[in-house]
Amino acid sequence: MSNDNLAPGGSKHLNIIVNGTPEVWTDNHITYEQVVQLAYPGETGFLYTVTYSNMHGKDGSLAPGQQTSLKEGTVFTVGKTNRS
Repeated sequence: MSNDNLAPGGSKHLNIIVNGTPEVWTDNHITYEQVVQLAYPGETGFLYTVTYSNMHGKDGSLAPGQQTSLKEGTVFTVGKTNRS
């Protein structure tokens, strides 16, 4: 059995895509806030729309304070939302 997907310390890393950019994540879950920071590092004061899909057929969206479990290859799309 290969350990090619193990990060230092023995934790598994997952390859995800955020707004078209490959990222490596070392946890089985990711929060709305973490996805937003990957998409827009250091930006604050905006509301974002976060949607995701993976090849296992799980599609959804995240709102502030929510999290989702990750699968290899999960794709996230993050966009700024106008407040009304």
